[in-house]
Amino acid sequence: MFDVFSPGRHQLGEGPLWDARTATLHWVDIPAGEIWRRAEDGTRARARVVAVGAEVGCLGLTAEPDVLVAGMRGGWHLVDLRTGAARPLADPEAARPSYRFNDGAVDPAGRFWSGSLDDDAHRPRGRLYALRGDGTYATADEGFACPNGIDWSPDGRHMYLVDTLADRIHRYPFDAASGTLGEREVFADTSALDGMPDGLRVDAAGDVWCAFWDGAHLTRFAPDGSVRERLDVPAPRPTSIAFGGPDLRTMYVTTASRGLTEEQLRRWPLSGAVLRRRADTPGRPAHLRAG
Repeated sequence: MFDVFSPGRHQLGEGPLWDARTATLHWVDIPAGEIWRRAEDGTRARARVVAVGAEVGCLGLTAEPDVLVAGMRGGWHLVDLRTGAARPLADPEAARPSYRFNDGAVDPAGRFWSGSLDDDAHRPRGRLYALRGDGTYATADEGFACPNGIDWSPDGRHMYLVDTLADRIHRYPFDAASGTLGEREVFADTSALDGMPDGLRVDAAGDVWCAFWDGAHLTRFAPDGSVRERLDVPAPRPTSIAFGGPDLRTMYVTTASRGLTEEQLRRWPLSGAVLRRRADTPGRPAHLRAG
């Protein structure tokens, strides 16, 4: 059973990120240009929000708990949650203003990986970038209409990437020391499942959990790509997943309300909330960005 961690009606809640140092969940509302956070401390303290003035798609932790790296329209920024100040780092899409960052994550060596997509979200010209600790970056792959959830296997030898409109989860051999990707392969073809694959997380056992937009479920895939489990979600548009809590056994799920009709919102009143439930298998702590 899911309960409500943070109520509300986010347009496009996304990018949940757990910081074990402060026992805090961070997430974003992409079109609102907002970064949200709430401590999991057993109280009824309200979530806090920082408006950054631009669409923000993904977050990563840094060595300073109050500073996050964010993938935004207009490039990567370091955002100080105490003041809302956003310091630009680099903008690989400066020549393509209709492109913005979508999902992203920090790898085991501290690089921040982010995918980009066009505003119409259908032209397969999105790219996958890696931002290094020294502020330089590289294009690792391209040809995506909507690149989405990113995570790594527990041993760091594979990287997963969701290709939403292609109904696929890809897997790459991954070299953590160099940040080099091997040849892309299809880990799971999800076209037979309800909805489209969105954000994902890999748990401590190596199983891949993926949220399905317009599918109202999370599906857990074994390391061989077969389906192990489906969890129904009380919202039609779950967007992404994070593991947190003191033992990393709390599963947080962001959801969206954007594009739903009034009748759908009456039927699914938790659309746009952040939900949670207990997980049998723990997740893994998020990596810190280097630099």
